[in-house]
Amino acid sequence: MTKMNKNTIYLPLQGRIGNQLFQYAFARAIQLKMPKNTKIIMDDSDIVRCKWENSLVYYDLPNVEYIHDSIIEKKYIYSYQYFLRKVYRLFTRNKNFIKKYETENKLNKFFNKKGMFFCENGYMESHLNYNKPVYIEGYFQSQKYFNDIKPDLINLFDGKQFEGYEEYPGIQTLRNRNSVCISVKVEHNVGSSMYDVCTMSYWKQAIEYIIDTVENPIFFICSDNVDYVLEHLIDSSKFDYVVQDKTKPVYVSLSVMSECKHFIIGNTTFGWWAQYLSKFEDKIVIAPSRWMAIDMPIDLYEDNWHLINV
Repeated sequence: MTKMNKNTIYLPLQGRIGNQLFQYAFARAIQLKMPKNTKIIMDDSDIVRCKWENSLVYYDLPNVEYIHDSIIEKKYIYSYQYFLRKVYRLFTRNKNFIKKYETENKLNKFFNKKGMFFCENGYMESHLNYNKPVYIEGYFQSQKYFNDIKPDLINLFDGKQFEGYEEYPGIQTLRNRNSVCISVKVEHNVGSSMYDVCTMSYWKQAIEYIIDTVENPIFFICSDNVDYVLEHLIDSSKFDYVVQDKTKPVYVSLSVMSECKHFIIGNTTFGWWAQYLSKFEDKIVIAPSRWMAIDMPIDLYEDNWHLINV
């Protein structure tokens, strides 16, 4: 390919599974508004560079193609998208998160006409020109980007498609009891001036709220470092629990998490997706009152969540 094609959505993937799901979900919402043959091309070169995993490849996603080189920088160096992205980077560099968001909002009024949309954090409306090749870049961490296709996403991210899913340790117990998923991100969060908002007090209050509200709960503790959580953040001696099986892929564990009835989430998109994909109608979702320790655009909260001050 020497240029971007019409009826195609181009997306550079960033981050790990939670972030990847947000980015795909927005692209999928756009795809369903475009002609039936519209393809999503996702570039996972940044994920490979960071030595992470492209978790989306394990889902059966319709009309999706993955490439492993930069969409903009290498294949399309003479395209107008290349030059407009340079303009975007020029106007947003060295700005804090709030100023960057404000600048993106102004630039997108022009970029949308060219089929391009940039939003690193938070939510802003897009008015993309679907008669152009579509290029989107950002984290798109808001259900507003895709909430009108939620049933489609729940179907696409259904864990039953994975081999051995029904044998996940503890899955039947979680189904049969009042299961509560606790999701804790330790790496990058604990001790970080940007991300560390969930103290021991937060987890204690959240668990006490569940115990006072839910009859005979069982907790499903999920984390990138379960041992640290049990030793330093949560006193597990007072309740029943099972833990995430680290021998299983994260996309499988995420699907098991979504089968829980209630959720205590830290500031982690992994936990956010677990509660979003849950089909339990009367779910309780507990979250910290702040998602970040610094000011930045956030649009992750839902109206019915129970927030604990942090």
